[in-house]
Amino acid sequence: MSAIAGNWIVHREVGDGELGATARRLTASLAHRGRQRQPLVRPGAGLALAAVSACEVQSCIAVSPDERYVVVTGGAAASSGRHAPAQVIARRLADSGALDVLRDVADAVSVAIWDGHEKTLTLSRDRMGQCDLYYTCTAFGLVFASELKTLSHECMGGGEVDPQAVSQLLRYGYIPAPRTAYRGIYKLPAGTLRVFHAAEVRDWHRSAAAAGPFTAHWSLKTLVETRRCTSAAPSLAASVDAVLDRLQAAIGRARGPGTACLLSGGVDSSLVTALLQQQSAAAVETITVGFDEPGHDESAWAAEVAGHLRTRNTRLVMNDASALRLVETAPRVFCEPYADSSAIPTLLAAEAAGTSCRTLLTGDGGDELFFGHGSYVKAMRNHRLVRRVPAAVRRALGAHAARNPERARLGGVAALVSEAASGSLAETYLMRVSRWRDPSRALKAASEAPRHFLESSLHPACRHPAELLLFLDQTHELSEGLMTKCDRAFGAFGVQARSPFLDADVLSLAWDMPFEHKLRPGETKAVLKRALERYLPEHHVRRPKKGFGAPVARWLQGPLRDWADDLLDPVAIRNRGILDEAVVAGLWKSFLDGNRKYHTHLWPVLMFLAWDREWNAAAPGTQAFHARTYAA
Repeated sequence: MSAIAGNWIVHREVGDGELGATARRLTASLAHRGRQRQPLVRPGAGLALAAVSACEVQSCIAVSPDERYVVVTGGAAASSGRHAPAQVIARRLADSGALDVLRDVADAVSVAIWDGHEKTLTLSRDRMGQCDLYYTCTAFGLVFASELKTLSHECMGGGEVDPQAVSQLLRYGYIPAPRTAYRGIYKLPAGTLRVFHAAEVRDWHRSAAAAGPFTAHWSLKTLVETRRCTSAAPSLAASVDAVLDRLQAAIGRARGPGTACLLSGGVDSSLVTALLQQQSAAAVETITVGFDEPGHDESAWAAEVAGHLRTRNTRLVMNDASALRLVETAPRVFCEPYADSSAIPTLLAAEAAGTSCRTLLTGDGGDELFFGHGSYVKAMRNHRLVRRVPAAVRRALGAHAARNPERARLGGVAALVSEAASGSLAETYLMRVSRWRDPSRALKAASEAPRHFLESSLHPACRHPAELLLFLDQTHELSEGLMTKCDRAFGAFGVQARSPFLDADVLSLAWDMPFEHKLRPGETKAVLKRALERYLPEHHVRRPKKGFGAPVARWLQGPLRDWADDLLDPVAIRNRGILDEAVVAGLWKSFLDGNRKYHTHLWPVLMFLAWDREWNAAAPGTQAFHARTYAA
């Protein structure tokens, strides 16, 4: 994925030399994204811009024919020339407003638009959140970037950690927009834009609307509620044909020289690999990651799939040494706390991909679009059972579970009691995906951030109740979690990660399709499995999948024990003042005493502490460096 950054200095006059130095500094902060780099300045406006890409960076920058607009795009690099998103947007802005133009942009790109007449800067994030875009105001003006680390540098150190953002990390494993780990630094929500005026930037610190308002240029909720309804539902075979046609087209748009596939051996990545190989005369490169623990390792199975599809497969096996190395690397790569354990094997794959390819196709989104997660089925089953429990009994069970909500993670009676207190399908599912059931208990002085997951006013009217689970995962776990993981991990090694399942045409088809083609009796993701049967034998298609999660519990007992002990030092935690050292120490002791399932709680705590040490312990030195830079 290409990346962008900008600094709009509005509080004072700025010379050409300083502006050029700012543009070069922004470019350097994103240098890992690729060798193609271009700083750009608008001296009269006090604007410094930067674009960095593994492909053709010229495709990421465009000026409108009348020179009124400058457009910079980050994300999936499109073909160079007149059809690249930046060029298309720049041409259309002469006749339409930014909102109308951005409504039609289906590419996975973040966008910055400078309007030289109105003296405004418009920032926009793509529909499904594949391209993060952060922003804040400094003592000099507005700064934005594809990565949080750039803002941390420009702000002379990251700033004050937001405890409510930490509560979201403990619950979800990621921090959803518009919050970030720092107070005063925000991330655009997916499918939104924001227009900044110079006066607003100058009054930023007195404004109560620093985190908004956002304007939606696209809405998944609207797509769900306005999808096409045909008088006669298509057959399952017709849906299979449609999926294959749309995926083939999406892969054709995404592929380029040096395109490879991340192959897990599961349905989604196998189908993407099969279709890419079908379009390629030579053997496609595939990358497979496994573990040296049989209970988590699927690399041998993936290698069989690669052999059947005749790809050129690289099989990587993560051992204890590589686990420790990559865990220590993760905070620098992600530059914001991120606690999905699959990030560690993803980094191993990204490292290998960086030596051999520029674009990597993944199967991300297949589960969330086509009902592939087993947790969906369990949530539906449990919710049906809970509805039979009288409301008064549910309230009593809820009060009992609230005394020690985290114990439910250990299973048994505690888990049954906790889920029996659920009041809705969304709440039942939230319990299944939450790391911490009550993250505020782990914080010194902060309540949990609002759980938009449960706000029914944000939910669409669905044809089938289970579709709500798909909507929730697409707007939360996929947009704010998995896409950030892929963007950071692969971007760190100059590789574009693209998911054909999130192509606009595939997304629309998934929601137009009858739900019964996704979930059939005893079978999830039915339409994709039928599609894959055209390329692989049935026994390769229908088998239990272990997922891409790392063996965290074993790691914390073995190769990561010393690393975790060091981070969990009670004195250091107490002195930092964010987490409750007694709660954390009690959880660590319980884990070491045999309650291994508490690794789900410990991992986000450790990821936060590792990130905090990496980015905030050195903040004074960072501040001094940038103070000198600005003074110069």
